[in-house]
Amino acid sequence: MKKLLENRYYLRFVMLITLAGILLLSGCARYARNSDTLYEPSTPVRGGTGDLYVVIPENQQTLSPDIKRVIGTVSDGANVKLDDVVSSRSAAEIIQTALGLELKRSGYTVKPVTKRPEAEQRVIDLTKTEIKLDQLSEFTSIKATCQVVMGMDVYKAGQLVKRLQYEATSSKTDIKDRDMLAGIVLQEALQAAMLQAVPDIYTLFSH
Repeated sequence: MKKLLENRYYLRFVMLITLAGILLLSGCARYARNSDTLYEPSTPVRGGTGDLYVVIPENQQTLSPDIKRVIGTVSDGANVKLDDVVSSRSAAEIIQTALGLELKRSGYTVKPVTKRPEAEQRVIDLTKTEIKLDQLSEFTSIKATCQVVMGMDVYKAGQLVKRLQYEATSSKTDIKDRDMLAGIVLQEALQAAMLQAVPDIYTLFSH
């Protein structure tokens, strides 16, 4: 009986060691591979009126939900790549949507398009849209860092009036909500970029 109990304890010990080894080799228990998130507008700007076109290149429009865009990587503590961070939308679409929601909340009638209108309209042509969302997955925690770069040409009455560019970064470390962390830092980086851009846009179109 004593020997049987000893064998059971030994087997449990071996199983625990094996499980710990698997977790250690995998770099972490969980991480978010998909970064899609619902954007929440944050800028306080109000008073915009009229139509406003927000343009992205046609080749940045996702035509199928099955298409996945790589916007970052997941690495372990030894800086070895574990996986890609993907999105069902391109960086241009993500930024176009976020900017559109902010401007709509400011009072504009926003029209997202893939071609700049020829008529004398008010237009924001998104010429540079970059999102880099990387995660460092370690044994006890995960760190997510997101950088957003947004460049635009602003047109008024058919004329180019300003070229603008904004950059923002968000970084967080967590041990619990690891599967939500990527979406959180993506939204925070987008909001930080919009807090810079929307007041400038409003000023340009208010004069």
